[in-house]
Amino acid sequence: MDNSFCFKTIKLRHIDEMIVQCNSKEFKSPFRSTIPLLILYRNQPRFCFNLLENTDEASFCFEYETKVAKGKGRSSCTDLMIKSPETCIAVEAKWTEAPYKTVKTWLGNSENKNQVLEGWIEMIFNYTGVKVTFESISNLPYQLIHRVASACFLNRPNTHVVYLCFDLDKSKTKYYNNILNHFSEIISKRVNFHVISMHLDKFDEQKKLEAEWKLKKTRDVSTQVITGIKNNTLMQIVE
Repeated sequence: MDNSFCFKTIKLRHIDEMIVQCNSKEFKSPFRSTIPLLILYRNQPRFCFNLLENTDEASFCFEYETKVAKGKGRSSCTDLMIKSPETCIAVEAKWTEAPYKTVKTWLGNSENKNQVLEGWIEMIFNYTGVKVTFESISNLPYQLIHRVASACFLNRPNTHVVYLCFDLDKSKTKYYNNILNHFSEIISKRVNFHVISMHLDKFDEQKKLEAEWKLKKTRDVSTQVITGIKNNTLMQIVE
């Protein structure tokens, strides 16, 4: 694999090298969305959701970091950012995660967090020309706001935010569709939002790890998960 593939700012030759770069806690649970995401790109390295005509121009960066513009806080880490000269695709993988804190809950009474949020909103405004108010997004997940800001910050003519959902039930699928549609209306549809569902065809090894986890026989299956990803013995992704 060429240098268009990276983890944060580290260029990689193959996705297996990314496993070494990741903190092992990413694989402690067999239910982390990182697992099917890596398996998808290990088997289809230039998968682009049919949103790019020429994938040869694209770079694929996992855990793509965008620093806060105001206040003090952690960078936004997009699961996967796909970039070409004309397009960016911010991919957020979802599997068993519970909904994240809303903007209102996350903000609390913190002056610093108010500044951080202002910075994300400015990134969105600079791209969309739409001034987003705190009140309009108060019930949306804070994570969604900085994910969209990260995509907008790249300033590509075509900007996409993809929620890649693995084996979600109807309730969660409806939830993700609702929040993306709501935010799309707020920013006058200047960013393209997508909810894409994929099925996990789990192999016996994955089923075994999940059963052990549920029975609390172990609370760290990172070694088995890493081996399973490398040997392709956990699951296959079905579009």
